[in-house]
Amino acid sequence: MSTMLREALHVLRSDRAATRWTDSLPVGNGVRGATCQGSPGRERLWLNDITAWSGLPETDPIAGVVDRGAEALDAVREAIARGDAAEAERLLHRQQTPWVQAFLPLGWIDVEVDGSFDDSCRRSLDLTTATAHLDYGKVRHTTWADTAGGAIVHRIESDAPLRVRVRVGSLLRTARPDAEIPDGIVRELLLPTDVAPGHENPPEPIRYGDGRSGAIAVRSVGPATVESGVLVADPARTHTFVIGTATAPSIPGEPESEADAPTRAVAVLGGIGSDAAAEADRRHEAHVAAHRELYLRSTLTLPSAAGVLELSTEERIAAAQERPDPGLAALLFHYGRYLLLSSSRHTGLPLTLQGLWNAELPGPWSSAYTTNINLQMAYWAAETTSLSECHTPLLRFIRRLAAGPGATVARELHGADGWVAHHNSDAWAHAAPVGAGHSDPAWAFWPMGGVWLSLHLWERYAFSGDIDELRAQSWPVLASAAQFALSWIRRDGDRASTSPSTSPENHFLADDGTVTGVGESSAMDVALLRALATACVRASIVLGIDEPWIAELLSLVTALPDAEVDADGTLREWDRPREDTEPHHRHLSHLVGLYPLAQITPSRTPSLAAAAAASILSRGRESTGWALAWRTAMWARLGDGARVHDQIMMALRPADTGGGGHRGGLYANGFSAHPPFQIDGNIGLTAGVAEALLQSHEERMLLLPALPAHWPAGSVQGLRARGGVTVDIDWEHGDIVKVRLRSDRHTTIEMSGPGIDIRSVVLTAGQPVLIEPRENRW
Repeated sequence: MSTMLREALHVLRSDRAATRWTDSLPVGNGVRGATCQGSPGRERLWLNDITAWSGLPETDPIAGVVDRGAEALDAVREAIARGDAAEAERLLHRQQTPWVQAFLPLGWIDVEVDGSFDDSCRRSLDLTTATAHLDYGKVRHTTWADTAGGAIVHRIESDAPLRVRVRVGSLLRTARPDAEIPDGIVRELLLPTDVAPGHENPPEPIRYGDGRSGAIAVRSVGPATVESGVLVADPARTHTFVIGTATAPSIPGEPESEADAPTRAVAVLGGIGSDAAAEADRRHEAHVAAHRELYLRSTLTLPSAAGVLELSTEERIAAAQERPDPGLAALLFHYGRYLLLSSSRHTGLPLTLQGLWNAELPGPWSSAYTTNINLQMAYWAAETTSLSECHTPLLRFIRRLAAGPGATVARELHGADGWVAHHNSDAWAHAAPVGAGHSDPAWAFWPMGGVWLSLHLWERYAFSGDIDELRAQSWPVLASAAQFALSWIRRDGDRASTSPSTSPENHFLADDGTVTGVGESSAMDVALLRALATACVRASIVLGIDEPWIAELLSLVTALPDAEVDADGTLREWDRPREDTEPHHRHLSHLVGLYPLAQITPSRTPSLAAAAAASILSRGRESTGWALAWRTAMWARLGDGARVHDQIMMALRPADTGGGGHRGGLYANGFSAHPPFQIDGNIGLTAGVAEALLQSHEERMLLLPALPAHWPAGSVQGLRARGGVTVDIDWEHGDIVKVRLRSDRHTTIEMSGPGIDIRSVVLTAGQPVLIEPRENRW
């Protein structure tokens, strides 16, 4: 790849100092992350550790609930049945726990270089090496989160010897005076036992007690002293600082250790060799090799506008609204993959609502897990863009949630079998409704979270074909989710229903004039439960399991209401025609059957596909960053390349830095705005672009099914199809000129695409197949 092409498609650039957190450049290795907010003479590294959460393991997963058990649930159902929406909501308030815990900003280090510098600087983030740079005068800062070794490394190089000072700071309370280590310093921090979300106003929003602790350790690879709490490195032309973070005691699902947080943080620093420069080079080379092994598996090449290398990424985003720059879409495709692999690896915790990066206390929506769309969306690109390893932390978390709090909440709160999760969770696997006894059930009560999360386990098998993993790790979770579904669905003769039912986070006008989100059998409930039943049937066939409950579940979900088209041509969201009170709502929950579930497709259900398209249009053009990404994937499923392009352009416009409203876009550092920043907007857009280029949900592969006309020529490598097939595609003038297929196993696939008339291809494990339609060769 030429340097110019790599810069255009794989490098974020800025020609000004970072003045706000959303200017900073992110690095991460799945456990430790930093955002680099640099300016001449100073680099602030905001530090995060995926194990740094408020709270403690919950002894009672439904603490704070007033009403619990089957009788409480029956009372809600009776109120709904008689049309008393207000009473149903009042009763559901009594089934709410307070809130989930927060992902914490662990702290920061300020790296200050002695000297006088002007205001000019250049900053960049090379996605191919996962390395951030800051250049001013004759000084260069380099930062990476060591993928191979685990520490964060910051290096400074200059033409003349410079003295460097490092200060450690945090929004958290300090546990005790800083400790000194050879050429370094360690700060121990108290992690709050409770942090309320920003929308709540308790007397003490952040509470400390006998909780966990965290630590930040910084060591200079070279002579340094500690002066009044500041690490001062002796003048040198090269400085390298190694930063370790840790928390204690261990988070559930992580390896247990008796060591305290400072000891763990210091251990991350590793040994220091006698040759500082060589040591830093070795660490960086190992880091880059480990990073590229994942990052370079999938790349998208699209032409870039002339002169883009003369623009900062911020300027390029603005300019793309006026002139074509398909390469910007490719850059953001790569950025989404970069953010996923940087924040979801080597751990039992999935990425948060802000990935691995958060500088606020509390973070937006506690920077926790929102499971009514956002957590799932953040992993949509994992399998399709060849990052299956990055999916693993989520799958581990789902198994822990199902075996622990999810099962307890199903039994004790709902009187149900199996396991359940509602719309919020955290590192402690919270599974119950939140809301502190007063919040709107339209978002606080949603017992389909576990059902949707379970489907990730089936998708993993669909791509990997790993029967051992399916049998030992996934089937128990799927079967338990099915047991909850069997308990939850109500049957009355030939008719089945779900109640209480919501369509996150939307509302309608009830018969009594009440604005509510609580009813029966929302379209999303039905779609998810049918998808779960289908997954269980397919898994049972693969595993040779024949149990009576499988047929019972299939019968129950078949009796649920079928999808309907309302008089206005849109897909029905509720159990019957209802008046929307928020016609432009950002959630399109009733279209989950279109994407990602593939129950609605243009070829198999054309009338429902048309209704789904009408539903998207009815919500208006404007929405949040993550909602624009979801619409991109849905238009791709509908085969509409023009609207795919329209959604991508809206997602790639400059964000409103005021942060208000529901207008999506990109901040200066490429983060997707809800606003504020949510990582699912970035990774979801990557998934949407992948879906426009390759689909595999209909027992066949569709190549370039929704290619935007604005991308007449390009290539993509390393997309993955269900069945374990890796696909590379080159195209010109909108037609395919080359396809390369590689399979994990012996298989026969059906495929089609523009310029391809081959119906069936036989693949042998490990033997690539090249197809050149114009040459009629394969």
